[in-house]
Amino acid sequence: MNYRHLPLKCQCGEVPDHITEVGFSDDHQLVIHWFCSTCRKLVYVVKPLVDCWRECPSTENSLEARLEVLETASDEKSRSFSFDLQFLRSVGVKPC
Repeated sequence: MNYRHLPLKCQCGEVPDHITEVGFSDDHQLVIHWFCSTCRKLVYVVKPLVDCWRECPSTENSLEARLEVLETASDEKSRSFSFDLQFLRSVGVKPC
């Protein structure tokens, strides 16, 4: 599965220790809620679902697609990366 990381931070700059709730609002927004242990505030991140949809990664820009391009490239740096990738796959590491 290909996904894009959604960075979460409080106004104080602290990242959440754990997320309390994830849900949807009645006006079609993603809502993420947590308690900031640093500044001791309830934090809500609200993002319109339309924006979420637009920010979803496309299949042609996935990590797997980019790795396939690098594996078939002919320059020295790409060949070296290809050997590294083959090694990682041989020990069970898969790109997500």
